[in-house]
Amino acid sequence: MPGPRGTPRSVALAILKFAVVACGSEPLSSPTTPTSTRQACAVATSLCAARIEVTPGRFVRSYQSYSLGAGDSLVTQAVVVVHGTDRNADDYFATMMDAVRLANRVPSTIVLAPRFITADDSPASDEPVWTSSGWRQGDLSSSTGPLPRISAYAVVDSIVAALGNRARFPRLTRVTIAGHSAGAQLVHRLAATSRTATLNTGIAVQFVAANPSTWLYLGPERANGRAFTVPASRTDCADYDDWHYGLQNRNTYANAPSMAAVRQNLTQRDVTVLLGTADTLTADLDVSCGANLQGARRYSRGLTLMDYMNTVYPGHAHKLVTVTGVGHSNGGMFTSANGRRALFPE
Repeated sequence: MPGPRGTPRSVALAILKFAVVACGSEPLSSPTTPTSTRQACAVATSLCAARIEVTPGRFVRSYQSYSLGAGDSLVTQAVVVVHGTDRNADDYFATMMDAVRLANRVPSTIVLAPRFITADDSPASDEPVWTSSGWRQGDLSSSTGPLPRISAYAVVDSIVAALGNRARFPRLTRVTIAGHSAGAQLVHRLAATSRTATLNTGIAVQFVAANPSTWLYLGPERANGRAFTVPASRTDCADYDDWHYGLQNRNTYANAPSMAAVRQNLTQRDVTVLLGTADTLTADLDVSCGANLQGARRYSRGLTLMDYMNTVYPGHAHKLVTVTGVGHSNGGMFTSANGRRALFPE
């Protein structure tokens, strides 16, 4: 669950020399022509809301700064930002637009903020719904919604695949998938299991996971002092290595790639572990047995994850970036100087 934004939001963002435009509902299968218009939707209102057709006849709500369906010939980077426990995609869209503005990247960056809704969010008949924990773990959508069911991870895959359409985004060179808190849980697991994290030549895909409660471990080892060993007694914590803490008993989406492929993905893909040094409180922290084996607090759990990767998988591609003095705040993390450097590498 996101904490204080940490950065004031101003409606002036909407007129950064760019007019606010409506995006509408846009099936990805419809023919489109890239546009060089410099109109950017910049505030999280209905004017920036759109529905993305993620598979035929099924739609996911989102906010978009430019139209995913229409494309844009001047966009060079895309940021797909995933909300936290509150499913507040509007807040995350506004946060990321703040970061884009501060990085002077509004003309060249499309921001997309999908929303993974539950049955409490008044879904339309063509909108999949997930449980409050299921979407972050990549579980299939509820059988009470439209069929066939779809994983929340497959939704992100669909968005990334659409961004890789050179007819729509001919100048795109980077796709960043970012999340904070519960959204970061999704991002780290998606990095290990995604089907479309490798796009056309010339398009890099990076993952930025900020302050999640827990991380995905690639083996049964957990911290034991300065070492990493299999816990001696697991009778009271039998599921500590199950998905989504580990690789055992994976769900449908995560079970599709082999265990070797999952390990290769997570060690070789571009993953940034983004930690606020003040994220040391327990509000909305996962304190299950499996989570506590990863550490006491979010900040220490992130540091321990990096120690684990360094020890057990040397040569991995994870990068550690810290934001001094920031706690559990998506705004504080993504709009900070270090956060922006992680999101928008030169």
